[in-house]
Amino acid sequence: MISRSWIPNALTLGNLLGGVVVCWAAASGSFLGEALVADWTGQMVLWMQEPWPAGAEARGVQMVALVWALAMLCDVLDGWAARMLGVAGPMGVQLDSLADVVTGGVAPAMVAMRLFQDHAGVGMTWEMLACLGVAAAAAYRLARFNVAAESGKGGTHFEGLPAPAAGVFWMGVMLAWGELKGGFDALMAVGLAWIGIVVVPLAMVSRRKMWGLKGWGKEPGVDRWRFVLVGAIPVVGAGTWFGWGSVFLAVPLCLLLYLGLAMATTPQKQTP
Repeated sequence: MISRSWIPNALTLGNLLGGVVVCWAAASGSFLGEALVADWTGQMVLWMQEPWPAGAEARGVQMVALVWALAMLCDVLDGWAARMLGVAGPMGVQLDSLADVVTGGVAPAMVAMRLFQDHAGVGMTWEMLACLGVAAAAAYRLARFNVAAESGKGGTHFEGLPAPAAGVFWMGVMLAWGELKGGFDALMAVGLAWIGIVVVPLAMVSRRKMWGLKGWGKEPGVDRWRFVLVGAIPVVGAGTWFGWGSVFLAVPLCLLLYLGLAMATTPQKQTP
């Protein structure tokens, strides 16, 4: 009889392979997502046209985001499926972390490098080199998580920003960048990209404890701050829409808001 563990493991592999597709899309074509536009819309004639029709770049970015979002959905569902089926175990923990290294580390680094390349032109730049820190920080963060899980130190609180959050941050920056490209407001996306290659990696390797989005109802004090975050999300979304014409800017801004709230409101205990 086939083990039920194949179901959550298949979802985890879906997370990993989705991240691989994002990396491929970032490395292929004259703009981010060009290959996905040509392959998935059935408009192969676009390959023969120069310049590209207006809107092709936006569609490419949106398709990359769709693949990325589906990969992250698999990441959410694999743990839930393992618990529901009663097959959660160390194999799943290790496989999940390996997948998160791709979708939360390598994919953000490659997308960030591609965005900076499109912004500054061809050639390796200091910004692109700095993007490598995103992948390194994610790998370090996940290795530390695995060690903590093996020693039974898991829970609703954790140390450092989870690696999948980097994927969410860069997916939002990518969508905003594509939406605002060519206008003065695009500088907002560029500024957030700089935050993404400096603040996000430092937050991942940080030892500061923070509350997560799981475990509602267990700690009323933490729940209050979670409600503050949930209530702020539509406000930030409306603000970015009316202020810059991009609701996607709200994604990285809300993640930074979460980071600040979680770090500031979680009691810190000194590690012996």
